[in-house]
Amino acid sequence: MSNEDSPNSDDGDPPEGIQLQYDWSSTEPSAAVVETTAQAANCDHQELGPLYDSIDPDALDAILAPPTTTNTDTTTSISFTYAGYSVTVQSTGTVHVAPV
Repeated sequence: MSNEDSPNSDDGDPPEGIQLQYDWSSTEPSAAVVETTAQAANCDHQELGPLYDSIDPDALDAILAPPTTTNTDTTTSISFTYAGYSVTVQSTGTVHVAPV
């Protein structure tokens, strides 16, 4: 059987997803999560459920806010599920969204 005959075949690879890069000084992490998830789901962001059903958006923004100094060797990463997707947000500005 070829992959064409079985589009849902499990070949051991991780689920496909998308990864986008943001600048936290101009885009809030919570907004980036909704935008990236909507792009992964191929829908308008208003079609997704509220983010606060999965995580506190204000806390997410506060934790990942850009540091006040440019000297930081620490990367913070937060993972959670939202609207049927696994979401990982990093303090570096990376948002990765993949189907659960």
